[in-house]
Amino acid sequence: MSYILNEKVRNLVPYEPISGNYRIRLDANESFLEISPEMKADILERIAALQLNRYPDPLSTEVCEGFGRYYGVSPALVTVGNGSDELLTLLTQVIMSKGERLVYTSPDFSMYKCYGYLAEIECIEYSKNTQLNIDVDELIGFINREKARMVIFSNPCNPTGDGLYRPDVLQLVEGVPDCLVVVDEAYMDFWDQSVLDCVEQYDNLLVLRTCSKALRMAGIRCGFAVANPVITNALRAAKSPYNVNSMTQAAAAALFSRPEELNRATQAVKKSRDELFSLMREMPYDIFQMYFHKPKANFIFLRLPEGKAKSVFEGMKAEGVVVRLMGDSLRITCGTEEENKEVVRLLEELLS
Repeated sequence: MSYILNEKVRNLVPYEPISGNYRIRLDANESFLEISPEMKADILERIAALQLNRYPDPLSTEVCEGFGRYYGVSPALVTVGNGSDELLTLLTQVIMSKGERLVYTSPDFSMYKCYGYLAEIECIEYSKNTQLNIDVDELIGFINREKARMVIFSNPCNPTGDGLYRPDVLQLVEGVPDCLVVVDEAYMDFWDQSVLDCVEQYDNLLVLRTCSKALRMAGIRCGFAVANPVITNALRAAKSPYNVNSMTQAAAAALFSRPEELNRATQAVKKSRDELFSLMREMPYDIFQMYFHKPKANFIFLRLPEGKAKSVFEGMKAEGVVVRLMGDSLRITCGTEEENKEVVRLLEELLS
Protein backbone atom coordinates (compact mmCIF):
# COMPACT_ATOMS: atom_id res chain seq x y z
CA MET A 1 0.00 0.00 0.00
CA SER A 2 1.44 3.39 -1.01
CA TYR A 3 -1.36 5.83 -0.16
CA ILE A 4 -0.76 7.76 3.08
CA LEU A 5 -3.23 10.13 4.69
CA ASN A 6 -2.09 13.72 5.05
CA GLU A 7 -0.55 14.73 8.36
CA LYS A 8 -3.50 16.94 9.24
CA VAL A 9 -5.89 14.03 9.75
CA ARG A 10 -3.54 11.08 10.21
CA ASN A 11 -3.48 11.25 14.00
CA LEU A 12 -6.80 13.00 14.54
CA VAL A 13 -8.77 11.56 17.47
CA PRO A 14 -12.56 11.22 16.97
CA TYR A 15 -14.93 13.06 19.28
CA GLU A 16 -16.08 10.42 21.76
CA PRO A 17 -19.29 11.06 23.70
CA ILE A 18 -20.18 8.64 26.47
CA SER A 19 -21.93 5.59 25.05
CA GLY A 20 -23.90 2.87 26.78
CA ASN A 21 -27.10 2.60 28.81
CA TYR A 22 -27.32 4.53 32.09
CA ARG A 23 -30.28 5.19 34.34
CA ILE A 24 -29.48 8.90 34.57
CA ARG A 25 -27.74 10.88 31.78
CA LEU A 26 -26.61 14.37 32.72
CA ASP A 27 -23.53 14.55 30.51
CA ALA A 28 -24.53 16.11 27.18
CA ASN A 29 -26.51 19.27 28.12
CA GLU A 30 -29.60 17.89 26.41
CA SER A 31 -33.04 18.82 27.69
CA PHE A 32 -34.58 16.29 30.08
CA LEU A 33 -37.99 17.22 28.63
CA GLU A 34 -39.51 15.42 25.65
CA ILE A 35 -41.67 17.28 23.15
CA SER A 36 -45.43 17.07 23.70
CA PRO A 37 -47.53 14.32 22.07
CA GLU A 38 -49.29 17.06 20.08
CA MET A 39 -46.03 18.37 18.65
CA LYS A 40 -44.84 14.85 17.91
CA ALA A 41 -48.09 14.11 16.06
CA ASP A 42 -47.69 17.33 14.07
CA ILE A 43 -44.14 16.36 13.10
CA LEU A 44 -45.21 12.89 11.99
CA GLU A 45 -48.07 14.33 9.95
CA ARG A 46 -45.72 16.76 8.22
CA ILE A 47 -43.20 14.00 7.48
CA ALA A 48 -45.93 11.73 6.10
CA ALA A 49 -46.87 14.47 3.62
CA LEU A 50 -43.31 14.88 2.29
CA GLN A 51 -42.28 13.86 -1.21
CA LEU A 52 -39.08 12.10 -0.26
CA ASN A 53 -38.17 11.50 -3.90
CA ARG A 54 -37.60 15.27 -4.16
CA TYR A 55 -34.74 17.32 -2.78
CA PRO A 56 -35.48 19.49 0.27
CA ASP A 57 -35.93 23.26 0.16
CA PRO A 58 -32.34 24.53 -0.27
CA LEU A 59 -32.93 27.61 1.92
CA SER A 60 -35.16 25.97 4.58
CA THR A 61 -37.61 28.84 4.02
CA GLU A 62 -40.35 27.72 6.42
CA VAL A 63 -37.80 27.06 9.16
CA CYS A 64 -36.20 30.50 8.70
CA GLU A 65 -39.64 32.10 8.92
CA GLY A 66 -40.47 30.20 12.11
CA PHE A 67 -37.12 31.08 13.67
CA GLY A 68 -37.62 34.72 12.70
CA ARG A 69 -41.06 34.88 14.29
CA TYR A 70 -39.93 33.24 17.50
CA TYR A 71 -36.76 35.30 17.99
CA GLY A 72 -37.89 38.55 16.40
CA VAL A 73 -35.37 38.71 13.54
CA SER A 74 -35.74 38.89 9.78
CA PRO A 75 -35.78 35.43 8.12
CA ALA A 76 -33.57 36.91 5.40
CA LEU A 77 -30.71 37.08 7.92
CA VAL A 78 -30.89 33.39 8.88
CA THR A 79 -28.87 30.50 7.46
CA VAL A 80 -29.95 27.02 8.54
CA GLY A 81 -27.36 24.29 8.95
CA ASN A 82 -27.12 20.58 9.67
CA GLY A 83 -26.49 21.42 13.31
CA SER A 84 -24.31 24.33 14.37
CA ASP A 85 -21.33 22.10 13.55
CA GLU A 86 -21.92 22.49 9.83
CA LEU A 87 -22.09 26.25 10.26
CA LEU A 88 -18.84 26.27 12.26
CA THR A 89 -17.23 24.34 9.42
CA LEU A 90 -18.49 26.92 6.92
CA LEU A 91 -17.21 29.79 9.03
CA THR A 92 -13.71 28.40 9.33
CA GLN A 93 -13.42 27.05 5.78
CA VAL A 94 -15.27 29.72 3.81
CA ILE A 95 -15.36 33.01 5.71
CA MET A 96 -11.70 32.59 6.64
CA SER A 97 -8.77 31.91 4.32
CA LYS A 98 -5.88 29.51 4.83
CA GLY A 99 -3.28 30.97 7.17
CA GLU A 100 -5.53 33.62 8.75
CA ARG A 101 -5.80 33.77 12.51
CA LEU A 102 -8.70 32.56 14.64
CA VAL A 103 -8.81 33.43 18.35
CA TYR A 104 -10.70 31.01 20.59
CA THR A 105 -11.14 31.37 24.33
CA SER A 106 -10.20 28.70 26.85
CA PRO A 107 -11.89 26.91 28.44
CA ASP A 108 -14.67 26.76 25.86
CA PHE A 109 -16.24 24.36 23.35
CA SER A 110 -13.40 22.17 22.08
CA MET A 111 -14.64 21.90 18.49
CA TYR A 112 -13.93 25.57 17.67
CA LYS A 113 -10.20 24.84 17.60
CA CYS A 114 -10.72 21.50 15.82
CA TYR A 115 -12.64 23.01 12.90
CA GLY A 116 -10.12 25.82 12.62
CA TYR A 117 -7.26 23.33 12.55
CA LEU A 118 -8.93 21.31 9.78
CA ALA A 119 -9.46 24.50 7.77
CA GLU A 120 -5.70 25.15 8.02
CA ILE A 121 -6.09 28.49 9.73
CA GLU A 122 -3.90 29.54 12.63
CA CYS A 123 -5.71 28.96 15.93
CA ILE A 124 -4.61 31.15 18.84
CA GLU A 125 -5.76 30.52 22.40
CA TYR A 126 -6.89 33.31 24.71
CA SER A 127 -6.79 31.97 28.27
CA LYS A 128 -9.46 33.21 30.65
CA ASN A 129 -8.55 34.52 34.11
CA THR A 130 -8.40 32.46 37.30
CA GLN A 131 -12.16 32.82 37.77
CA LEU A 132 -12.60 31.53 34.18
CA ASN A 133 -14.01 34.86 32.98
CA ILE A 134 -13.17 37.01 29.94
CA ASP A 135 -11.60 40.41 30.49
CA VAL A 136 -13.09 42.28 27.51
CA ASP A 137 -10.46 45.05 27.35
CA GLU A 138 -7.70 42.46 27.52
CA LEU A 139 -9.34 40.31 24.82
CA ILE A 140 -9.75 43.32 22.52
CA GLY A 141 -6.05 44.12 22.86
CA PHE A 142 -5.13 40.47 22.31
CA ILE A 143 -7.20 40.20 19.10
CA ASN A 144 -5.85 43.43 17.66
CA ARG A 145 -2.23 42.55 18.46
CA GLU A 146 -2.60 39.15 16.85
CA LYS A 147 -4.39 40.67 13.83
CA ALA A 148 -7.04 37.95 14.12
CA ARG A 149 -9.75 37.73 11.47
CA MET A 150 -12.22 35.84 13.65
CA VAL A 151 -12.88 35.32 17.36
CA ILE A 152 -15.37 32.76 18.60
CA PHE A 153 -16.77 31.98 22.04
CA SER A 154 -19.90 30.50 23.57
CA ASN A 155 -22.14 32.81 25.58
CA PRO A 156 -23.19 31.53 28.09
CA CYS A 157 -20.01 29.52 28.10
CA ASN A 158 -19.84 25.78 27.65
CA PRO A 159 -18.40 24.42 29.94
CA THR A 160 -18.21 27.08 32.69
CA GLY A 161 -21.85 28.22 32.60
CA ASP A 162 -20.77 31.85 33.02
CA GLY A 163 -21.22 34.55 30.40
CA LEU A 164 -20.52 38.00 29.03
CA TYR A 165 -23.21 40.62 29.48
CA ARG A 166 -24.65 42.22 26.36
CA PRO A 167 -22.81 45.59 26.74
CA ASP A 168 -19.49 43.72 27.04
CA VAL A 169 -20.16 41.71 23.89
CA LEU A 170 -21.00 44.85 21.94
CA GLN A 171 -17.89 46.56 23.33
CA LEU A 172 -15.88 43.65 21.94
CA VAL A 173 -17.57 43.88 18.54
CA GLU A 174 -16.87 47.60 18.32
CA GLY A 175 -13.31 47.21 19.59
CA VAL A 176 -12.19 44.76 16.86
CA PRO A 177 -13.57 46.21 13.59
CA ASP A 178 -11.30 44.06 11.39
CA CYS A 179 -12.31 40.80 13.10
CA LEU A 180 -15.54 38.81 12.77
CA VAL A 181 -17.00 38.19 16.24
CA VAL A 182 -18.87 34.87 16.33
CA VAL A 183 -21.06 34.57 19.43
CA ASP A 184 -22.34 31.02 19.96
CA GLU A 185 -25.60 31.55 21.84
CA ALA A 186 -26.52 27.86 22.07
CA TYR A 187 -27.53 28.36 25.72
CA MET A 188 -28.86 31.94 25.54
CA ASP A 189 -32.49 30.78 25.85
CA PHE A 190 -31.62 30.24 29.52
CA TRP A 191 -30.27 33.81 29.97
CA ASP A 192 -31.29 37.29 28.81
CA GLN A 193 -28.15 38.89 27.35
CA SER A 194 -28.51 38.05 23.66
CA VAL A 195 -27.10 40.22 20.87
CA LEU A 196 -29.23 38.52 18.23
CA ASP A 197 -31.11 41.74 17.53
CA CYS A 198 -27.86 43.62 16.78
CA VAL A 199 -26.58 41.69 13.77
CA GLU A 200 -27.75 44.26 11.20
CA GLN A 201 -26.03 47.07 13.08
CA TYR A 202 -22.54 45.60 12.66
CA ASP A 203 -20.41 44.40 9.76
CA ASN A 204 -18.51 41.99 12.02
CA LEU A 205 -21.08 40.18 14.18
CA LEU A 206 -22.53 36.72 13.69
CA VAL A 207 -24.69 34.80 16.19
CA LEU A 208 -25.17 31.04 16.30
CA ARG A 209 -28.28 29.35 17.71
CA THR A 210 -29.43 25.73 17.92
CA CYS A 211 -32.44 23.44 18.33
CA SER A 212 -30.44 21.13 20.59
CA LYS A 213 -30.72 22.75 24.04
CA ALA A 214 -33.77 24.70 25.22
CA LEU A 215 -35.75 23.73 22.11
CA ARG A 216 -35.38 20.01 23.01
CA MET A 217 -34.50 18.82 19.50
CA ALA A 218 -30.90 17.59 19.72
CA GLY A 219 -31.89 14.59 17.59
CA ILE A 220 -32.86 16.53 14.46
CA ARG A 221 -29.47 18.34 14.05
CA CYS A 222 -30.59 21.85 13.18
CA GLY A 223 -28.59 25.02 13.81
CA PHE A 224 -28.76 28.67 12.77
CA ALA A 225 -26.35 31.43 11.82
CA VAL A 226 -27.73 34.97 12.00
CA ALA A 227 -25.78 37.85 10.48
CA ASN A 228 -26.04 40.90 8.24
CA PRO A 229 -27.04 40.40 4.56
CA VAL A 230 -23.46 40.37 3.24
CA ILE A 231 -22.32 37.53 5.52
CA THR A 232 -25.63 35.68 5.16
CA ASN A 233 -25.43 35.74 1.36
CA ALA A 234 -21.88 34.38 1.52
CA LEU A 235 -22.90 31.51 3.80
CA ARG A 236 -25.94 30.63 1.71
CA ALA A 237 -23.83 30.64 -1.45
CA ALA A 238 -21.06 28.50 0.02
CA LYS A 239 -23.10 25.86 1.84
CA SER A 240 -24.12 22.59 0.21
CA PRO A 241 -27.23 23.09 -1.98
CA TYR A 242 -29.52 20.78 0.03
CA ASN A 243 -27.79 20.75 3.38
CA VAL A 244 -30.81 20.31 5.69
CA ASN A 245 -32.94 17.26 4.97
CA SER A 246 -36.71 17.42 4.51
CA MET A 247 -37.54 15.58 7.74
CA THR A 248 -35.40 17.91 9.84
CA GLN A 249 -37.05 20.90 8.17
CA ALA A 250 -40.51 19.45 8.88
CA ALA A 251 -39.65 18.88 12.54
CA ALA A 252 -38.15 22.34 12.99
CA ALA A 253 -41.14 24.01 11.31
CA ALA A 254 -43.50 22.18 13.67
CA LEU A 255 -41.31 23.19 16.60
CA PHE A 256 -41.55 26.91 15.88
CA SER A 257 -45.31 26.69 15.28
CA ARG A 258 -45.78 26.13 19.05
CA PRO A 259 -44.05 29.06 20.77
CA GLU A 260 -46.05 28.67 23.99
CA GLU A 261 -44.78 25.13 24.44
CA LEU A 262 -41.20 26.26 23.78
CA ASN A 263 -41.50 28.99 26.39
CA ARG A 264 -42.96 26.62 28.99
CA ALA A 265 -40.21 24.07 28.41
CA THR A 266 -37.47 26.70 28.72
CA GLN A 267 -38.90 27.93 32.01
CA ALA A 268 -39.10 24.35 33.32
CA VAL A 269 -35.42 23.77 32.54
CA LYS A 270 -34.43 27.05 34.22
CA LYS A 271 -36.41 26.00 37.30
CA SER A 272 -34.61 22.65 37.36
CA ARG A 273 -31.21 24.35 36.98
CA ASP A 274 -31.95 26.67 39.90
CA GLU A 275 -33.09 23.74 42.03
CA LEU A 276 -29.88 21.84 41.27
CA PHE A 277 -27.84 24.92 42.16
CA SER A 278 -29.74 25.28 45.46
CA LEU A 279 -29.13 21.63 46.33
CA MET A 280 -25.41 22.04 45.69
CA ARG A 281 -25.25 25.19 47.78
CA GLU A 282 -26.59 23.20 50.72
CA MET A 283 -23.60 20.86 50.53
CA PRO A 284 -20.59 21.55 52.77
CA TYR A 285 -18.57 22.72 49.78
CA ASP A 286 -15.96 24.42 51.96
CA ILE A 287 -15.11 21.00 53.34
CA PHE A 288 -15.16 19.40 49.91
CA GLN A 289 -13.14 22.32 48.43
CA MET A 290 -15.52 22.67 45.52
CA TYR A 291 -15.87 25.77 43.38
CA PHE A 292 -18.91 26.73 41.35
CA HIS A 293 -20.96 29.84 40.67
CA LYS A 294 -24.57 30.56 39.79
CA PRO A 295 -25.06 29.11 36.29
CA LYS A 296 -26.53 30.95 33.32
CA ALA A 297 -27.04 27.86 31.14
CA ASN A 298 -28.69 24.47 31.86
CA PHE A 299 -25.75 22.91 33.70
CA ILE A 300 -23.36 23.47 36.60
CA PHE A 301 -19.59 23.48 36.21
CA LEU A 302 -17.96 22.09 39.33
CA ARG A 303 -14.24 22.43 40.01
CA LEU A 304 -12.79 19.93 42.49
CA PRO A 305 -9.38 19.38 44.12
CA GLU A 306 -6.84 17.67 41.89
CA GLY A 307 -7.63 14.02 41.26
CA LYS A 308 -11.11 14.17 42.81
CA ALA A 309 -13.14 14.75 39.66
CA LYS A 310 -12.14 11.49 37.98
CA SER A 311 -12.87 9.38 41.07
CA VAL A 312 -16.28 11.03 41.50
CA PHE A 313 -17.04 10.55 37.81
CA GLU A 314 -16.14 6.86 37.95
CA GLY A 315 -18.08 6.40 41.18
CA MET A 316 -21.21 7.92 39.65
CA LYS A 317 -20.79 5.89 36.49
CA ALA A 318 -20.63 2.72 38.54
CA GLU A 319 -24.01 3.72 40.00
CA GLY A 320 -25.50 4.23 36.53
CA VAL A 321 -25.23 8.02 36.54
CA VAL A 322 -23.11 9.86 33.97
CA VAL A 323 -21.93 13.46 34.01
CA ARG A 324 -19.17 15.07 31.93
CA LEU A 325 -15.58 14.76 33.16
CA MET A 326 -13.39 17.71 32.14
CA GLY A 327 -9.96 17.51 33.75
CA ASP A 328 -10.34 18.44 37.43
CA SER A 329 -13.94 19.53 36.86
CA LEU A 330 -17.37 18.04 36.33
CA ARG A 331 -20.11 19.49 34.14
CA ILE A 332 -23.52 18.38 35.38
CA THR A 333 -26.64 19.00 33.29
CA CYS A 334 -29.82 19.68 35.22
CA GLY A 335 -32.46 16.96 35.06
CA THR A 336 -35.76 15.99 36.64
CA GLU A 337 -36.28 16.72 40.31
CA GLU A 338 -35.46 13.10 41.16
CA GLU A 339 -32.34 13.10 38.97
CA ASN A 340 -31.06 16.31 40.54
CA LYS A 341 -31.49 14.92 44.04
CA GLU A 342 -29.81 11.65 43.11
CA VAL A 343 -26.75 13.27 41.53
CA VAL A 344 -26.26 15.55 44.55
CA ARG A 345 -26.67 12.59 46.92
CA LEU A 346 -24.00 10.65 45.02
CA LEU A 347 -21.75 13.70 44.82
CA GLU A 348 -21.85 14.21 48.57
CA GLU A 349 -21.40 10.51 49.24
CA LEU A 350 -18.40 10.15 46.94
CA LEU A 351 -16.71 13.31 48.17
CA SER A 352 -17.17 12.21 51.75
